[in-house]
Amino acid sequence: MSDPRDMVLDTLTRNGTVDDGTMLHLPSYADRYTDIPRLIRLKFIAQVCPELRVSALELAIDHVKTTYNVKLYDELYKTLCVEVSRKSLKQLKENGELSEPDGSEASTSSGRARMEVPYDSYWVEDNTMEATLMLQELDAELNFKKSNCGSANVRRILQDIGDHYEKSGNLQMAVKFYARARAYCTSSENVIIMFRNLIRVSIYMENWWHVLTYIDEAKQYAFGFENLAQEVPARLSCAAGLANLGLKIYKSAAQYFLNTPFGRYDYDKIVAPEDVGLYAGICALATFDRDKLQLHAINSESFKPFAQLAPKIWNILAKFCEGQLDTCAEMLREIENYVRMDVYLSPHVDKLYDMIMARLVHKRDRKTNTDSGKRHRS
Repeated sequence: MSDPRDMVLDTLTRNGTVDDGTMLHLPSYADRYTDIPRLIRLKFIAQVCPELRVSALELAIDHVKTTYNVKLYDELYKTLCVEVSRKSLKQLKENGELSEPDGSEASTSSGRARMEVPYDSYWVEDNTMEATLMLQELDAELNFKKSNCGSANVRRILQDIGDHYEKSGNLQMAVKFYARARAYCTSSENVIIMFRNLIRVSIYMENWWHVLTYIDEAKQYAFGFENLAQEVPARLSCAAGLANLGLKIYKSAAQYFLNTPFGRYDYDKIVAPEDVGLYAGICALATFDRDKLQLHAINSESFKPFAQLAPKIWNILAKFCEGQLDTCAEMLREIENYVRMDVYLSPHVDKLYDMIMARLVHKRDRKTNTDSGKRHRS
């Protein structure tokens, strides 16, 4: 019987890229997300998967033009030009049309490749002007309402300015203005919205300790209100799971993801429901014993809707609980490329897979020893 660790092949090349992107249908995947999360994920896929790089960059460029983030547009455009040029030169070499990579022909071909990717200077100029004028209007409105209006109006403008900076890609300034809104909140709902804004942007920035701090503050605030005491912790469970995953606290991450309520799930812009099933399954498989996995994942009615959207990880969990360890390892190998293309799971794949494989080996060895003992006694 083969060692499960030997069955999990390394799907990364030596330069740290995923060598096969066929498991991911990129347009459908991108459609799961909106706003900054879509850009974050597409940019990451472009970084780690050469096969999908051009497609991911093109989708990202299309989407960034719905924002005010000119800086990111320029970055994505330059990266796409380089990649298109590289592929064009590679094709010319393969066709025998280019013999000297550093010669004039290469330079001409590179230039032709860059011409294939038009730069939208009109959008850049128009977008920059629109963003500047809008920010000036918001600043003027904030100053006016501070002098002439009540707290509710000031809070709304501060949030609008935070939204504007977020849309422009200036996340540090977005955090600053969202936090300033606290002093002008006039209801418990306002306060929770303020915390959710801070949590969301901190996730984008991967400031995981800040995420947990804001979650704790939101929970402490919610405990003072009967209608929020249970609802707020449940709604923030996915964000807490993501922060614990980012901090490599995998057992807590698994518990938070498994406790995320499907019916009240509203972090889908950042983590699609399918992702919750994947994250919960991988983290739980690495840290939960069989009984706890059976109880909190396989038999959990609250987790089942997420698991149904991630059937492959559900089957892996089932095979583990059934003791089909080699099959479990093989199925993990099959999804590894996909897992490595997830921006939040990718940094932890090696560690989590090592933890899982070590458990599979331990369970298999223990089962082998038990079976040997039974045969010896008989």
